[in-house]
Amino acid sequence: MEADNPTTRMRRDFVLLLTITFFTTFGSSMVSASPVPFLLKQLSGTKSTFEVLIGVLTSITSVAVIAGNFAGGFVADRIGRKTVIILGSGALIPSLLAFTIVPTATLAVTLYFAQMFSLSLFQPALTALVADVSKTSSRGKAFGRFYLFSIGSGVPAFTLGGYLSDTVYLRFPFIVAALAVLVGLFASFGLSGISSQAEFNSDIGMRVEDEPPVMPFTTVMVVFGTLGLLTGVATGMLLPLNRLYPIEVLHLDATELGLIFSLGSALVTALVQIPGGRLTDKFGRKPLMLFSLLGAPFVVALAYTNSLLAFILVSAGLVAFGNISAPAYSAWQMELVSCSRRAAASGLINAVTGVGMFFGPFISVWLYQSQPNVAISFVASAIPWVLMIPPILKLKETKT
Repeated sequence: MEADNPTTRMRRDFVLLLTITFFTTFGSSMVSASPVPFLLKQLSGTKSTFEVLIGVLTSITSVAVIAGNFAGGFVADRIGRKTVIILGSGALIPSLLAFTIVPTATLAVTLYFAQMFSLSLFQPALTALVADVSKTSSRGKAFGRFYLFSIGSGVPAFTLGGYLSDTVYLRFPFIVAALAVLVGLFASFGLSGISSQAEFNSDIGMRVEDEPPVMPFTTVMVVFGTLGLLTGVATGMLLPLNRLYPIEVLHLDATELGLIFSLGSALVTALVQIPGGRLTDKFGRKPLMLFSLLGAPFVVALAYTNSLLAFILVSAGLVAFGNISAPAYSAWQMELVSCSRRAAASGLINAVTGVGMFFGPFISVWLYQSQPNVAISFVASAIPWVLMIPPILKLKETKT
């Protein structure tokens, strides 16, 4: 029967993966940009406490990313990708709904930790499954489509979350977000998935390419771990600045802050995924990774914006360069290791990225509060971008 054809099942699983990542990311994005920061502002009481909480929020989130990716990566390679996706998306729903009744800022930060842990738990499984159901020759394109749905979901989500906070009720977006994740949970039950290492080379279940590792696993982890650490530091430093500067310097409201994340980040990031995937399949993983580092000057330029439109335009330039290499980054790390260790590799690299995201916010918030010129904190955030060049040059190209 057609339904029993492995190729048909792989295509169906890819469609389900797009559905899962769209709705789970939609739910998380809806509340992360505007509702959570403005809820913390309401519960914190003072300006200084709010600034510290934004930094703590970003750092503690990175701990959740570390723990979730580390656990999810290893478990997914043992008990199956599908099982971990169901567990993670199922746990995400109550962590969102609890925001509707949280009474203190401390508990709100704790709940956000639970939310990000649940979301991170099944990310390695999703990444590994995309690699499992795609071929080397078109893997960049597959990851481009995957990230288009994942990141593209934030385009309406960020703005909708801020708009609902301003017009309905500050905590109402958390209910809508939970319902969106529920759709993703239902879709995850339809996955055929890969339940164990034995299925990689058997005639039972889904067939995937038997690709040998290109580099030793330890070498890949060290080099990609360095890249992940620098990426995490850069991201972690920018995250609080992208909230504090618009709120305190530009004096934007929740809807306007949502527009920044929707138009200046999610929309542009989504738009560059398809060309990014095609370019990395045509020219290679390494050239596109190096090209993306041209986004560093835009990090500094953010400090000199004086309006909502200017901040959106500069953010758009930053993410256009920075995120066009997302398909190359994921395809490259999956191709450098064997099929059986893909989820573990993704989990480890994401966990190390989380370590960088933990320290990054403390650095940028300290600079933001202690230096009279806010541009210093943005300049410091651009330094990790330059430091990524040597690790990228160290890795072997996999696309020939």
